[in-house]
Amino acid sequence: MRKSLCVGILKERKPFEKRAPIVPKDVKWLVKHGIDVEIESDDKRVFKDCEYKANGAKVVERFEKANLLVGIKEPTLESIYTKKIYMVFSHTMKGQSQNASLLKRFLENKITLVDYEDIRDQFGKRLVYFGRFAGICGAVDSLYYLGKKLEYNGIKTPFLKLKPAREYISFRKLREAVREVNDTIERRGFDRRLSPFIIGITGHGNASAGVQEILDLLNPIEVHPKDMLWFIKHRKGARNRMYKIVFLREEKFRPKDRREFYFEEYLKRPEHFESNLDKYLQFINLLIHTSYWDKRFPRLVTKDMMNNLARRNIFRLEFIGDISCDINGSIELTYKSTTPQDPVFTYHPTKRIFTDGYQFSGVTVLAVDNLPTELPRDSSTEFSSLIREYVYQIAAHGAKDITNHAALPQDVRGAVITQNGRLTKKYKYLKDYVYQ
Repeated sequence: MRKSLCVGILKERKPFEKRAPIVPKDVKWLVKHGIDVEIESDDKRVFKDCEYKANGAKVVERFEKANLLVGIKEPTLESIYTKKIYMVFSHTMKGQSQNASLLKRFLENKITLVDYEDIRDQFGKRLVYFGRFAGICGAVDSLYYLGKKLEYNGIKTPFLKLKPAREYISFRKLREAVREVNDTIERRGFDRRLSPFIIGITGHGNASAGVQEILDLLNPIEVHPKDMLWFIKHRKGARNRMYKIVFLREEKFRPKDRREFYFEEYLKRPEHFESNLDKYLQFINLLIHTSYWDKRFPRLVTKDMMNNLARRNIFRLEFIGDISCDINGSIELTYKSTTPQDPVFTYHPTKRIFTDGYQFSGVTVLAVDNLPTELPRDSSTEFSSLIREYVYQIAAHGAKDITNHAALPQDVRGAVITQNGRLTKKYKYLKDYVYQ
């Protein structure tokens, strides 16, 4: 008879992190289905230790029985247990240099690593994510800090009615606040210097959906990029509405030889393409970036592009909300990640210098890499509902050889980066990255 694994809920070590991978009600469900649960004590977690204890978990300082360890962010090197199964966002799949030492430690400690980022269906769609809440919090914070920047420059906006997402007690209260902003836009409108107010959005995944969930509360009119210049010239009086543009792939990129854009060609030879956003960025007020990126693909926003655009007669871009937050990635201006307490920095395009804060001329960037923790209770509850069944399946089957366990869903078997201290076949490409 197989023996079930004991599930351990990890203490999050990242500063400002309040989320939990499994919420108390789902602990109760696991225990009811015969799975033992331990939880590392954590006074920062949005759900208290006593809530977990009341729902059947054993609260510990260090795990005693647990062998399937479930967390959210990457663990610190010194906190890693030996010969365990970890389910976390490891941020190693793209060969991120900042986490090479973490992956090496997983291998040395004979860890089996299941990365949420690669739990996908047969069509490649992600099944486990915080993206929706990253988009929700990122959209609200971008509007709030843009409003603060414009106020500093002497321009009042309806966004001054907002607070940062972390200051709302719940998603419901946040939605109510955004609806009040919409009422103000309809009554008073935007300053003529900002009109027409246009927001550009990149990406079509969960984060983009979260962004648009917030923006839809502001009743925007969708504009096609080709109509943007006409809007700027002829709709300056359109002060009582907001406009949005969701950039398609063929609008974001162009072949370097100026031929037609074909997505299949872009995937095969991305080095033959470049950003096409220089046609549009000077005309929008705010860019919210949610697109996936890795180093094979061209950047969407570069320092050179900003330098060139800032010298033109029209340059309206004040703010970039980089929700994807790839360091030196698709948005080259994102040279570091920020925290909810110090969320923005400003890039001066012609001087090519960075300054923390928004009280400066230039393009201000929001680059918080753990945005969903600003609504920790709501985002944790949604995430827990997405992983509960995977955690149960692995634990109930006592599965330590996950990639070869036919009873487990293929979704999770395909997300194993290391197994018992070795890179799985799918991730052999990370070998050079670990031992470089």
